[in-house]
Amino acid sequence: MRFSIGTDDFKRIRTEKDEYGQVCFYCDKSSFIRDIINDGSSVVVFPRPRRFGKSLNLSMLKYFFDIEQPENVELFAGLKIAEHKNIVTEHQGKYPVVSISFKDLHSENYDSFIIDLKKYICECYRNFKYLLDSPLLDSDLKDKIKSYNDENFKTNDIKESLWYLTKALHDHHGQCAVVLLDEYDTPLQEAYVNQYFDQAIKPFRAMMGKVFKGNDFLYKGVITGITRIAKESLFSGVNNLDVYDITRNKFAQYFGFTEEEVKHICDFMHLSDLKSWYNGYTFGDDLTIYNPWSVLKFCSNDYKLEPYWINTSSNELIKDNLTADKLENVKALINGESIDIEIEPFTVMNNLKGNNTAFWNLLFMSGFLTLDAEKRMRIPNKEIHYFFEKVVMEWFERVGNQKIIQDFLRSLLMGQVDSIQYYLQLMITDSFGIRDMNIPARESFYHGFLLGLMLGLRERYEIKSNHESGKGYYDIALFPNDPIKDVGIVIEVKFKKSVEAALQQIEKQDYAAALKSRGCKNILAYGFAFDGKDVEVRLL
Repeated sequence: MRFSIGTDDFKRIRTEKDEYGQVCFYCDKSSFIRDIINDGSSVVVFPRPRRFGKSLNLSMLKYFFDIEQPENVELFAGLKIAEHKNIVTEHQGKYPVVSISFKDLHSENYDSFIIDLKKYICECYRNFKYLLDSPLLDSDLKDKIKSYNDENFKTNDIKESLWYLTKALHDHHGQCAVVLLDEYDTPLQEAYVNQYFDQAIKPFRAMMGKVFKGNDFLYKGVITGITRIAKESLFSGVNNLDVYDITRNKFAQYFGFTEEEVKHICDFMHLSDLKSWYNGYTFGDDLTIYNPWSVLKFCSNDYKLEPYWINTSSNELIKDNLTADKLENVKALINGESIDIEIEPFTVMNNLKGNNTAFWNLLFMSGFLTLDAEKRMRIPNKEIHYFFEKVVMEWFERVGNQKIIQDFLRSLLMGQVDSIQYYLQLMITDSFGIRDMNIPARESFYHGFLLGLMLGLRERYEIKSNHESGKGYYDIALFPNDPIKDVGIVIEVKFKKSVEAALQQIEKQDYAAALKSRGCKNILAYGFAFDGKDVEVRLL
């Protein structure tokens, strides 16, 4: 079987042949066209993880609807959509199509963003230069179309740019337009990372609102992205819009591979490995979905198990907003547990570093987490498990080099309080910035930071956090796999309180009880007291 990996042009996949006349494999998702046509909303948004077939599906829609390419009917021969004769007759090749992909719009600052956005709009207009000679357009509209063919058009004209194009296409063809926007949130994610999101959202929102809100020249708008930017931030006033995210049943089967589809792609003897590494996603209520990028790479690379998908992006948005107070949940996920996070209908991209719920929802929508049967977030498969371990290690490379971390852990196991405090102070002083220290739940910040450091001992210890022991709940406890050989450790963390208060709480609440019940004879009980970048460590 021949695979075309990374190709998102539907026509190319359906027509290009190798020297033996073999075309590429195509997983038939053409019923997506029928469901788009039958959907009652004028504008539909599909937030899906990257490399899950968004661009290819939009390309398929373009080739189906495009009034300028009637010969495209041959591309759909033998596909499921061809069985719906009435849809083919009434809709195929009947609409002008405006198609823009923002997946490569990465701008470092607001001024560059405006320049780049204008270039994208201008490039889109140049696909319809024939409009300048159309006898069906009046002179004023032609002048407007001509201005958008120059990338130096006025910044204030961004708002009406796509609306004017749909009007001109309608006047010329006598048909409303289909507007396809791919990876709409890429420039906005870039704006957030580079701290000009509040500026960038304004012209973007104005442009989207004008073309999609009450546009008499629009037949359908189909938008794809990764995140669900809050409606009030981007789609304000667009009432004819529906968002089909990964929690919805409708359209769930069209992005990624289903169980049945994978059976037709992969050799039976490799299905078990494939499932453990690239399966595990639940879309809608209970539809099992495989990561399509990794599945195709696995099948075309002699069935080698590698983290294919996570290496297709730098994941900077996630790495930049991972803070110490989130490490407790990271630890739980790495240990195969699920975490209780409220699923938000939209992502508000203004404080991912301080808003933990928004951060975990970003990972959920981006394909790094999925839901279990109780609707709790969990890691879907081994590939993503690898990612979490990798990102934690990279996080601690920022905090301190591996030698300092190892020296800290060695001192912790040996009860060397002065050394523990020295290495911890060194990591905090050198690595934590003002933005880190201003995160609201500060005690949880330090708690998470310590917990992340403890992950370096997970081969020898079971690391637990906020579990019941004695008369209360300890902050952190390390249960040795070999309680005869290794010491047990319990830690209480305080913020802006004395280290004595931490030690008194350990003793009063008998936090060491759980360690004793596991056979630990030697137990070290630590109090850690933090105040900004200052730390004090004492041993009970």
